[in-house]
Amino acid sequence: MKCNCEQSLKLELRTVKYSRSVTIRHVPVLVCDQCMTYELIPSMRSDLKRCIDLLGSDPGKTSFSMTDHHELAGVIYDVLADEDCPDDRLHAKFEDEIEGRINLLLDMYRLAEGMRDDQWVSDIRQRLSQLSVILPEMNVFHADV
Repeated sequence: MKCNCEQSLKLELRTVKYSRSVTIRHVPVLVCDQCMTYELIPSMRSDLKRCIDLLGSDPGKTSFSMTDHHELAGVIYDVLADEDCPDDRLHAKFEDEIEGRINLLLDMYRLAEGMRDDQWVSDIRQRLSQLSVILPEMNVFHADV
């Protein structure tokens, strides 16, 4: 993916301040080193907004990691934390991690259904949907990370 200045965007995890009292860590963003702009990964916007809305209109001082609320943020965190993975393997590593996470969630889904745990099934569906929306965007991570 390219920035408006035609430079490649790279994937990073940033800390975002929402008001004076709320700090959100590990937010995946696309960054342009040339013009120093950044943007949230498009598929994460609604989930970040949902997290902020859950805090209410006057949140107290709080800090949380986006990895606790979004499956994709967790995958990105895991991949970027792997210092042994060379940059030219990041795209393949993202694909492997997403595939592995989807398989794990599908196994958990079968278990939750077998246990007739509707709340768990709903949670797993939400987590799967967070990963499935990134599949069309995967080319963002290719060679631009």
